[in-house]
Amino acid sequence: MSDISLNFGFLLQPAGFDIGDALIAYQASDSYLRAFAVGLINTLVMALSAGVGAMLLGLLAGVGLVVGNRISRSALQAFVELMRNLPKLLLLLTIYIVMVNTLPVVAEALHPLPGVYLSNRGLAFPGFDFSSGEFSVPQLERFSFQGGWELQTQFVALWLTLTIYHGAQIAEIVRGGLQAIPKGQWEAATALGLSMPQRLRLVVLPQVIQQIIPSLISQFINLLKNTSIGLAVGFTDLMAVASTTINQAFKPVEVMLVIMLVYLGIGVLLASALNGLNQHARRGLG
Repeated sequence: MSDISLNFGFLLQPAGFDIGDALIAYQASDSYLRAFAVGLINTLVMALSAGVGAMLLGLLAGVGLVVGNRISRSALQAFVELMRNLPKLLLLLTIYIVMVNTLPVVAEALHPLPGVYLSNRGLAFPGFDFSSGEFSVPQLERFSFQGGWELQTQFVALWLTLTIYHGAQIAEIVRGGLQAIPKGQWEAATALGLSMPQRLRLVVLPQVIQQIIPSLISQFINLLKNTSIGLAVGFTDLMAVASTTINQAFKPVEVMLVIMLVYLGIGVLLASALNGLNQHARRGLG
């Protein structure tokens, strides 16, 4: 049996494929290494933005599950249970199909806010143009937008999926954390004359966050890995670049080793950062 030799020299060869949603300059003549960098940046941007969205949604829904009225608690509980038991890939495909088939074409794009346009091709909004060094607002032309930033439908659908799915998971974590706070803490905050928002912000939530950080670490790492489901709707993340590279370069072992090391490195860094935050929170409340 011959020995298997690994050769990573292909990473410097021209990739030969385009990436439509590249967040940095890229063309087909660039190397596979550049293509992996594009996929990695797309993955990190998606994970970061969806993580922020999921955290905000989870906090709001988790608090509502505890302090809301009967109707709101029932509605939020139904939402959380549905999202926790619904396959995330099915949720992604549903959102994507609905966006493509129900949103208007670019020429008739929805205009919910000044400078913001929503169509079946994605979301356009004001942003900083790094090439010109100026802040620009998208201008609607015949078949496209000029200026500002534009997020393709695949990005928006995946962002909504990860935000909603993991937001529901975080909501359940927050609910458990709130219910674990001793009743005396709530009563003491009430005796001080604090309103409900003040009780939550100044007394309860700081203790809850300190308790739920270990569970949040798992959620954020899972969210990072779940960005790979974007391949189903054509979002070019790290796994999408890896899949195309394997088909073209015929280096499956080398590509999988690269992907494994990248995900492992990101996961370790993320877990270390959140563990450091957890230790800081414990010292602050100690």
